[in-house]
Amino acid sequence: MPYSIPMSFSRKFLSVEMLLRDMLYVSYLIPSARISPFLPPVLKPAVVDGENVFVTLVIFRGKTSGAATIPTPRIPFDQVNIRTYVIDPVSGKPSVYFVHCGISGGLITFLYRLLSGMPVQHTPFRIGVAKDSAANYSRYRASGQWNGEFVVEAKEVLHALTSLLSFPNVREAIDYLIDPLVGFYSDNNVLRRLEVYHDPLVPRVCKPSKILFPYLSQLGIVPEEEIAQPHSMLLVPFTPFLIYLPAKAYGR
Repeated sequence: MPYSIPMSFSRKFLSVEMLLRDMLYVSYLIPSARISPFLPPVLKPAVVDGENVFVTLVIFRGKTSGAATIPTPRIPFDQVNIRTYVIDPVSGKPSVYFVHCGISGGLITFLYRLLSGMPVQHTPFRIGVAKDSAANYSRYRASGQWNGEFVVEAKEVLHALTSLLSFPNVREAIDYLIDPLVGFYSDNNVLRRLEVYHDPLVPRVCKPSKILFPYLSQLGIVPEEEIAQPHSMLLVPFTPFLIYLPAKAYGR
């Protein structure tokens, strides 16, 4: 494994490795009042300018790689998450809260629910990419059904992120949007805190060519007329990703 695992993580019961590819982060800056109804009272939005917070669609291809204590088969799947950003009460740093998660494969959906308790939904969709001779993404397309038909199409325009509106520098943008190592989700009205680990991510920059995602407007998070114009689109080609289980019930 190319990275070293912090000792604070090594005491977990089980670590599961995922190999994640073609990770697209489609982010919207919205008033925090829109997302507050989805958050447990103990979690506060990680606002960036006093009143606004980001909501991100994270779309990627995954494959289970192994577990620390039990042998596991390699199972491919595609996943799409709707997540926002909150302050972790433990560390005081930005973390993520999973509003909804969808997974393409029925088996991995079942295993996610079994191992983590995360209420993921079986969401049929596919990801297709094309690259040019320099390995730049000439086309990225994700399409399927999740409370309506959705399509996300993009093209790489910069091989590295140099600046991002709303953040003072690139490091803070990456730390907030794509590098949090703590996530929260609600499991049958129980708030759970999940720790993960991956090497620092190095994103590329994309621009949208088409975005239809009616679920965001159905939830009241992003109005339909704003969905085609996200704040930013970042793309990470590949990373190993460790998930530490079980997720702890926060406050217990």
